[in-house]
Parts: sequence; structure tokens; C-alpha cells
Amino acid sequence: MTIVDVFHRISVVLVETVQPGNIGSTARAMSNMGLSRLKLVNPRGVLSSECLKMAGRAAEIVTGAAVFNSVEDALEDENVIIATTSSRDREAKQRLYSPREIAPLVREYATSQKVALVFGSEKRGLTDDHLALCQYVVTIPAHPGHPVLNLAQAVMVLAYEIYNCQGIDLNPQAVLASQQSRQEMFDHLERTLLRIGFLSSSNPGHIMNSIRRFLGKAELTPRDIQILRGILSQIEWFAAEGHKLEAEKIRKP
Repeated sequence: MTIVDVFHRISVVLVETVQPGNIGSTARAMSNMGLSRLKLVNPRGVLSSECLKMAGRAAEIVTGAAVFNSVEDALEDENVIIATTSSRDREAKQRLYSPREIAPLVREYATSQKVALVFGSEKRGLTDDHLALCQYVVTIPAHPGHPVLNLAQAVMVLAYEIYNCQGIDLNPQAVLASQQSRQEMFDHLERTLLRIGFLSSSNPGHIMNSIRRFLGKAELTPRDIQILRGILSQIEWFAAEGHKLEAEKIRKP
């Protein structure tokens, strides 16, 4: 397997980018570090003259970018999702990795899985709901007096660390579940927990985001998803019908 094969499995996802020039500068940074898969969620001015000028010789990354209406749609075929955030004014709800810490994981995952690097808009960054979709969160250490990097600078720092690091042995033979199948599992879980009264109907997201974070740390395979959803289906059946039966008629041999 060549480094080109590995890097082709890594995508950069820009969410609601405001300045077209930042899309072009990101494409140029990606090209410098061997990345080519760009995904855009609700961008502004994708093919503007400013965007293409900033992209320079990497303009084909911009013209070939896939455009989506939602973060969920952009990530549904990805296996491993890594969010980026500034830690400024944000309570750390899960471990924050530096680019140097996450880079070996990205390299090794990308030998067999699709990996997405997700960057928020220049104004707001990623929301808590966006972060809950991701298994890992990266923040770039910077001077506390001015901790927020330009979008393309952040892409370059992370891409540089990935390009220059050595991977680690994770078990690349395991095929991980896609984000779409994980999302379907979480939707199923939320419906079930609402039905049995575990979640508040007025604010289910408060607990669900926590559940997403700790389950997101697991390297779930399609078989894992199948088992978890089977458990949920059994809970739903019991809530509807099974509780009416005697215990001996429910237990499996």
C-alpha cells in the first residue's frame, strides 16, 4: 500500500465556511501535504475568483469538492471522524488531542478506514452537536492571548503532522462501522430510551450527546452495531409486549 492510497482515505470537511478565500487556501494546504478529498457543508462562494486564486495550482481540489447540506450527510460514509476546535471558552467534555498526538492514529486508521478531519466555520467553529458526532477532538496549542488560528492555518498544522508522522499498529484488519450506521444506531437508541422514559422528551439531546461521546470512543464494527440494535429491539418488544409474559417464557435457553 502506497502513501497515496493512505492519504486518499483522509478527507477534510469544512463546515459553513464564510470566506471563499479560506476554501482556496485550505485546498492549497491540502495539496502541499498530499491530501485531495475535500467536502464542503453549506459553503459560500465555492468557485468565486477569490477562492480559485487562493487555491492556485490546487484549484482542482476545489472544483472536485463534494458539497453537502448537512454535516451528517457529509460524514455518513466515513469510519473515523476527528473534530477540530479551539478550547477557548469551551468546557472540555472529552479528551482533547494535539495534532501531534492524533497524527499517528490518523495514519494507521487510514490504512484501511475512511477518516474525516472536520473544521468549523471561521465565526463559530463546530457546535456541541457537531462534536458529538466525532470520536476524537483535536485542538491546536497556541498562545493564550491569541489562540484561534486562521482556518487554512489550522488545516495545514494538522495535515503537516499527519504527513510527517509514523503510524502505529491498531489492528487495521478490523472493518469499522460507517458514520451512517452509527447514526442509525444512535437514532434507534434515542427512540428506545424515550419510549422507556430514560430520556427527557423536552431535552433528549443533553444525555444523548454524552452517550454519543462515550460510545464514540469505541471502535464499533458492523457486527457490534447489529448486536446493539438487536438489544434495543428486544427492549422495545419487552416494553410493548414482553412484560405481559411470565419470565420463563421470555428467557432464552
